[in-house]
Amino acid sequence: MWRCKPCGKENPDTARTCRRCGTRPRAERLSEAAHVLGATPTPPSRRKAGVIAGPVTARSRLVAVLPNGRDDAVYWLESQQIDLGRLQGDIRFADPQLAPRHARLNLTLGGAMITPLDGRNGVYLRIRSLVELAEGDHILLGRQVLKFELVPEHERRPRPAMEDGVVLFGTPAPPAWARLRQMTASGLSRDVVHLARPDTTLGREQADLVFADDEFLSRRHAQVSLKNGRPILTDLESSNGTYVRLRSPHVLVPGDMIRLGDQLLRFELG
Repeated sequence: MWRCKPCGKENPDTARTCRRCGTRPRAERLSEAAHVLGATPTPPSRRKAGVIAGPVTARSRLVAVLPNGRDDAVYWLESQQIDLGRLQGDIRFADPQLAPRHARLNLTLGGAMITPLDGRNGVYLRIRSLVELAEGDHILLGRQVLKFELVPEHERRPRPAMEDGVVLFGTPAPPAWARLRQMTASGLSRDVVHLARPDTTLGREQADLVFADDEFLSRRHAQVSLKNGRPILTDLESSNGTYVRLRSPHVLVPGDMIRLGDQLLRFELG
């Protein structure tokens, strides 16, 4: 077993990344090649066996994570403000799902505040354990983008419809307190699932709401619950994590993972 330093979770030796926050063991992270943007590259004399030595390790950085969970490029954050985007900014990605200038990082003591600059696809943050949902929140799990909506009070117990004095015959519908709307790449919603139970599990197999064709989902991936009148989203220790779109600027702490388009990035301090 090894303990994840950022979040403290115990992980089996076979786990390549932390099952809660996605952080890789430090020994493996340091073995990856580093790429420096907006700064002078670390001189070869300061590199030894793939480990970046010297004072540069004290700087903050973003680490790109590949779909297979392996670390890729490392982007050192060497100024107080760093913009990320497709065509503009200090760090750029050839990703058609990103705006020209998509997000902004402002370094703070011990972290960095990220501000979404694009209102179309936004910035998603991997949740550590559970979060409280708000009306209109977008949830990302696997390849599924789901919009959370609270059901208005007048819709929770709809009265039977009548035509010419005849009550319509149909499937009895239990009162729902919320719904999940599946958002497609065409910009339209497809399936809408009403949540009537206090707990609804989402996943690839063993779940109330199943997405059988999504190979990036765990069997039991996440759960949406109503607890003391509050809608709660919980990650069920899924392999690839559960993300919520940021509604406002958010202060990142070491180990936080963010998703911009197809880019998965982990924030770290040296």
